[in-house]
Amino acid sequence: MKILMQIRANAFTCSGGDTIQMQKTKDALEAMGYEVDLSLELRPDLSAYDVVHLFNITRVQETYIQIKNAVEQGKPVVLSTIYWPFHEFEKQANIGIRRFLGKVLSADRMASLKALAKFLLLGERDEGTRYLITHSYSKMQRYILENARVFLPNAYEEMNQIEKHLHFSAPKESVVVVPNAINVSAAKKALDAEGGYEEYKDWLICVGRIDTRKNQLRLLEAIEGSDYKLLLVGKCSPGQKKYFNAVMKKIENNPNVKYIEQIPNEELYQLYRACRVSVLPSWFETPGLVSLEAAAMGCNIVVTDKGTTKDYFGEYAFYCDVMDPKSIREQIDLAYNAPFQEAFREKIMKDYTWEQAAVATLEGYQKVLNEA
Repeated sequence: MKILMQIRANAFTCSGGDTIQMQKTKDALEAMGYEVDLSLELRPDLSAYDVVHLFNITRVQETYIQIKNAVEQGKPVVLSTIYWPFHEFEKQANIGIRRFLGKVLSADRMASLKALAKFLLLGERDEGTRYLITHSYSKMQRYILENARVFLPNAYEEMNQIEKHLHFSAPKESVVVVPNAINVSAAKKALDAEGGYEEYKDWLICVGRIDTRKNQLRLLEAIEGSDYKLLLVGKCSPGQKKYFNAVMKKIENNPNVKYIEQIPNEELYQLYRACRVSVLPSWFETPGLVSLEAAAMGCNIVVTDKGTTKDYFGEYAFYCDVMDPKSIREQIDLAYNAPFQEAFREKIMKDYTWEQAAVATLEGYQKVLNEA
C-alpha cells in the first residue's frame, strides 16, 4: 500500500495541530513499514498511490482542489476532518471589525472576505485562495464530504457537529475515530531526564499560536493582580498582528509573564514537566495536543469547555468559560492547588499515542481499499 498525504500550503510556515497530526501519523505508519509520501501541491500525479489522505475541512481552499484532483484521477480519499464550527466564535469571541462582520455576514460571505484579505494583505495568491473569494465556502465543504470515502475524526462528536452544522451524515461504517496523541518516547525521556527549564518550576504555561481563537488576552486578564507566573509560547498567527501587539502590551505591563516565540516540540515535554498548570482557554479545541502533552508530564490542565475536550479528558481536566476571565481564574486556582492524578497520565500514555493513531488510520485505509 502506498499513501499520499496532502495538507494546506502553509502547514509548515504556520504549523498547527493538523501539521503535527499529519507528520506524527506519517512517521508511525512508516515505522510500521508502510510507504507514505507528503505533498503540499494542489494537483500532483496520483498514479503511484493507492490512497490519498487529506486533512482539514475548516480551511477548504486547498482540500477542495486536492480532492477534485483525486476524484478526476480515480483515487479513493480518506479525510481527517479536524472540524469544529466557528460561527459562534466569529460572532462572539472575535474582536474589532471581524466581530462586527461575523455578526452581519453569512459563513460563506465571511469566508470569501477572509480569503480576499489573505490575497491582498498576506500575499496568499494561490489558486485555492482565489477560488474561495468567488465561490461558496459551504458548497466546497459539502463537495469534500460527499467525495471522501472514509472519515477520520478525532472524536465522534466531530461527526455530530458536521451533521448538525453542515447537514451531512456519514455512514457509520465509513467513520473511524483516530485519537489525537503524544510522543510517548519523548515524554518518557523527559520524565527520566534530570533538570531542564527549572527556572519555570511551578509556573503556568500556555502554548499555542497567538490569535483571537486561542484567547491569550483573556488569560492575561484572568491573572492580573495575582502572584502567578505565566509563560506564553507561540508565534503570531498570520493576519493577527493587531491582536499579537495587544498581547505583547499586556505582557510588558506584567513582570510575572514571559513570552517565548518557539520551542522545539520535543523540548516542550521538559518544559511541561517543570510547570504546574497548562492553560488553554481557546474558543474551541479538538482537543488540543498541548493539553495531552502537558498532562502526560504531570501538569494539571485548564481547558475550554468547547470542542472535544470532555471526550478526551473527562473528569481529569478543569473546564473554564472562555469568555469570562473570572471563570478562567477560578479554574486556574483549582488546578494549581489540586494534586495531579497519576491515573490521568496513565490513560494518556495508554490510549493517546501516535502508534494508536496510526493503527486507527490504517483501519481507515483498509476500509477504503476493501470498498474499492
